[in-house]
Amino acid sequence: MATKKKKTNKFGITPSVIFLNLTVILFILIVIFFAYNVIKEDDGLNSSVPPFTAVTEKPETSQPESQPETESNDASLPESSNSETDSEDESSGLTENSSEEATSSDTSDEDGPDTYFDLEYFDDALFIGDSISTGLSLYGFLDAENVFATQGLAPSTVLSVEIDGKTFSDKIASFKPGKIFIMLGTNSVGYGDADSLVDSMKTLVSNITSTCKSQVYVLSIPPVTRDAEANQSNYLTKEAINEYNSKLKTAVEGTSAVFIDFNAVLSDSDGYFNEDYAEMDGIHFMGSTYQVMLSYLQKQTS
Repeated sequence: MATKKKKTNKFGITPSVIFLNLTVILFILIVIFFAYNVIKEDDGLNSSVPPFTAVTEKPETSQPESQPETESNDASLPESSNSETDSEDESSGLTENSSEEATSSDTSDEDGPDTYFDLEYFDDALFIGDSISTGLSLYGFLDAENVFATQGLAPSTVLSVEIDGKTFSDKIASFKPGKIFIMLGTNSVGYGDADSLVDSMKTLVSNITSTCKSQVYVLSIPPVTRDAEANQSNYLTKEAINEYNSKLKTAVEGTSAVFIDFNAVLSDSDGYFNEDYAEMDGIHFMGSTYQVMLSYLQKQTS
């Protein structure tokens, strides 16, 4: 019996051989595909450059950014606008005094309280006050040497208290101020009688003017916010503050000192502490408020 031959094509290759070859080729392609993806994934994991980099720092610029207002009396210190003026003076070749005088005269009162002041103007100034006045040095606007202030200080205790190991008489003798600014009464107006506080202030002013030739300026005490007034633990009211300031103005006008109404600068239309200037407690100053203070005092006393 004859053997049946398998079917072949013209090349002599059977269908089973063709199928086997195609299977092998397909398998090789699959292996190459998976090997490529594995190698690509490994390269991505081992790369030193991540596929996405988050920006965590702002790029440096030629102009420093202004610092935000602090929310605490002991917060980081804001930069004084005087330092910006110094930089402008150096680049323009103008003298510091001429530049500062131009800045002061070009600022309009219609735009609200100014924040510009000449730091040198306060070189011979001594500020007497309570915890509010301590912010002048704590925020870095003035040197500690220019400030005789401590928490709880009142008109009746200035002459007897020691601050940093010095009495008020010691401070006057060593510093020899040309200008003295006094802002006292906030710690006492909620408890004491306005007339008694005013009498203590007159005694303090009389003592200063009899012992030195400094020009004395007495500032009205600042307002408080509505929330601070509502807080019964403060014992501070708009009515009590206004009464004290009114009597203080009358008393000072009979002396060689000059009265400065700084309360009006900080008050809103209802006579309360403008919240743009007030710390969270509604009594103390924000850092930027000291710039307003120094600018206003320079204008009023120049």
